[in-house]
Amino acid sequence: MRKSLKNRCYFLVVLTLLVWAGGCVVKERKVELQGSTPAPPTPAASDVKPTIAASPVGEGEGGWQIASGDSVTLTVTALGAKEVSVLYRPVVADEQDGYVQLRKLTELAEDAGGKFQTVLHPPEDFAGEVWAQAVYPDGARKQTEQIALTTRAETGGSQGKPRDASDEKANPRKVDGPSVGEDDSARSDKVTGGRVVRAALRPNRPDIRITVNVPAFLLTLWQDGREVATYHVGVGRKAFPIRVGAREATSIILNPAWIPPDSSWVRASDSVEPYERILADDPRNPLGKIKIPLGDAYLIHEAAKPSDIGSLVSHGCVRMLTDDLFDLTERIARARTLGVTKEEIEQARGDSVRRVLRLEEPLPVDINYDTEVVEGGVLNVYPDVYDRKTNTVERLRADLSAAGVDVSKLDDETLKEMIEKASASEKFVVRVSDIKRGRALAAGHTVAVVERAPEGRKKGT
Repeated sequence: MRKSLKNRCYFLVVLTLLVWAGGCVVKERKVELQGSTPAPPTPAASDVKPTIAASPVGEGEGGWQIASGDSVTLTVTALGAKEVSVLYRPVVADEQDGYVQLRKLTELAEDAGGKFQTVLHPPEDFAGEVWAQAVYPDGARKQTEQIALTTRAETGGSQGKPRDASDEKANPRKVDGPSVGEDDSARSDKVTGGRVVRAALRPNRPDIRITVNVPAFLLTLWQDGREVATYHVGVGRKAFPIRVGAREATSIILNPAWIPPDSSWVRASDSVEPYERILADDPRNPLGKIKIPLGDAYLIHEAAKPSDIGSLVSHGCVRMLTDDLFDLTERIARARTLGVTKEEIEQARGDSVRRVLRLEEPLPVDINYDTEVVEGGVLNVYPDVYDRKTNTVERLRADLSAAGVDVSKLDDETLKEMIEKASASEKFVVRVSDIKRGRALAAGHTVAVVERAPEGRKKGT
């Protein structure tokens, strides 16, 4: 009996231990299952990229947003940020990192949702990239995408609207001479028929136009289909290339003012004040003495230094030497009968009086990109400065065939070598007659695309 009771006690103890152990196994299994399917973590606020938007704005060419009122509201959405800085880089900035702070915002908008808002009253010369940097409580910093923002005053064309292809078909421009495509230099034999006719400018004959071949860094003024002046220029950097295609100018501004933005950097400066009107004769003004707006914040304006010429230096603008820009302005004024004398234009060099010369009919400005040009029976292979893949064997064959060369006698290796001789600052030059004689490489040579102007040289050709 005692033995039986004892055995029962052992059985109960063992059973209890088994139940307890089983419970532990089940509990441990539950924990293991929970660990294998974790709930997705909530992302930190600083992991969400902030955004920026401007209103009211209209859409311009090339992605530009054009302010449609006297003020612009900037809305930065940065969930969880403790402060936001609104930054601005003008198109005339010389350095990639040459930006200023327009505003520092530390208070959320009334509707919250991580939104910060500020109202800008941009001056007439406002044009550039605007973006924001958000700072979070954990010290993280994130930037928004950049938006290209400008004022209506900086745009060219009819009522500030850029001219597009549909405008061109409905209202074709009167231009004496062959039409020019985006990739055909106006000086190409395909356009001129083999000879560029040069002539002196004739007053009171308004049929003028400007062409720019980007890889040649060459601006030409034409009248009645004849070349009346050429100038070497500087153009936009790779990151800010000048837009290829048809544009137009509706005014020339002598002594344009520059107005610094309302920023902490400007307020801390001893040299300028926010929205101060800085005149053209002030060394702090980056625009120089003359600017010719081409629409959507693109300009022809004064170079900062001679080394700008023949270089990728701007944020999409065309830069000219001071004397060249005055010379171009005077020729346009004579051709279009603008009622201003050469002496009055020259007077702008020594004063700071702002004057706007209105062009009753828009002046066509065609921006071309032609790296393989046969001009006057001479082949010029320019460097592909914007890496548009325009220097190809196939295209060179087509250009030479159009110039009367039997391209079946040219092998690909010879054509490739001709193309490769064009470098960052040099072009390959050879007469078409030498190519026909099989002496393309032997007779060809490289020369500087633009002979660097010494400090004393100011005049164009």
